[in-house]
Amino acid sequence: MTVAERILATLRREDDFLCALASIALDGTPRVRFMKGVIDDDLVIRCPAFASTQKVQDIQGCANVSLTCGDMDSSRPGSYFQITARASISQDLEDRTAVWTPRLEKWFSSVEDQSYAVVRIEPIRILTFPIGGGPAGEIWTADT
Repeated sequence: MTVAERILATLRREDDFLCALASIALDGTPRVRFMKGVIDDDLVIRCPAFASTQKVQDIQGCANVSLTCGDMDSSRPGSYFQITARASISQDLEDRTAVWTPRLEKWFSSVEDQSYAVVRIEPIRILTFPIGGGPAGEIWTADT
C-alpha cells in the first residue's frame, strides 16, 4: 500500500474525520482548533466553516497551515498524520457540496447559505506515524 493509499484508507474510515488545524493569526501568533474534514482522491482536505470566523481571516492573511489527524483509537493499529499545507477559503458550490452533511443544518440553512464557507487544504508534505507499532514513519510530498 502506498503512503497516499494509507492516508486515504485511514481518513475515510468515517464520513468525516477530526483534525487539529493550526493557522497563523494576523499578529503572527499560532492558533489551533478542532475541525471536521473530508478528503478526496487527490488528498485535498475540505473543512466546513463560518465565513466570518477568525480562522477564515487567519487563512486569508497567511495560507500556510498545519494539521494533525488520523486514527483516534490508540488500541487498534493505525497511523496519524502531520500535514503541512496551503489553505484557501472557498464558497464554490462544488466545495460546499463535497463537505455538506445533514449535521451542518444545525448551523447553516442550506449548502447555499452565504455564511457557509469551506477551508480547502492542499497538502504539501505529509508525515505518517504508526500507532501501536507497525511500519516506520513515511513521508508523502506533493511532487510524488
